[in-house]
Amino acid sequence: MDIAIFGAGGFAEEVADLCLELRYNSVVLIDKDHGVSTASGFPVVSEMEVDALRLAKYQFVIALGNPRLRRDVHCRFSILPFVNVVHPCATFGIRQKADLLQRKGNIVLAGARVTVNITFGNFGIYNQNCTVAHDCAIEDYVTIGPGANVSGNVRLLEGAYIGSGAVVLQGKGRDAKLSVGRYATVGAGAVVTKNVLDGHVVKGVPAR
Repeated sequence: MDIAIFGAGGFAEEVADLCLELRYNSVVLIDKDHGVSTASGFPVVSEMEVDALRLAKYQFVIALGNPRLRRDVHCRFSILPFVNVVHPCATFGIRQKADLLQRKGNIVLAGARVTVNITFGNFGIYNQNCTVAHDCAIEDYVTIGPGANVSGNVRLLEGAYIGSGAVVLQGKGRDAKLSVGRYATVGAGAVVTKNVLDGHVVKGVPAR
């Protein structure tokens, strides 16, 4: 198997390293501006090469931390065969990994822990050592930062960004989930105690 990764920054290099661990034969990075030819030893090509990679039977993943940029790439290249990339040291509750693999474009890094009764979206990023507890609902293009903790009964709407080390406290129940709105941002280390509106940026303890 061969894989091409949208992105040429540090996060893309982390994902490329994971793809080698997953035994991909060839790993290529795709840079929109094509400012460099290699990154950490991985070849970097321009978006002009995407169709050739598709014809060569490459799989694809988007390693861009910004949810809006991830959505933009997906919309521009929606016909590509996007796959999920899951670190072998990530752990899942019963049936959860199988459910995730029915989606596309998700990246799950080492130490991520997902428990039970969780619904996944597409093109999510689950960074190192993050946790997602029971009965959460996760929509498309969500980013959960390193060490962030999402408690039970939480809804992360499309494009929600949970910063490194942030905590989203538990909702009141399966039918009364605490929600983080569409393309809202929770700052690093923040503690979310109530709903976050669409597009808002919150930070601090408690988050405001």
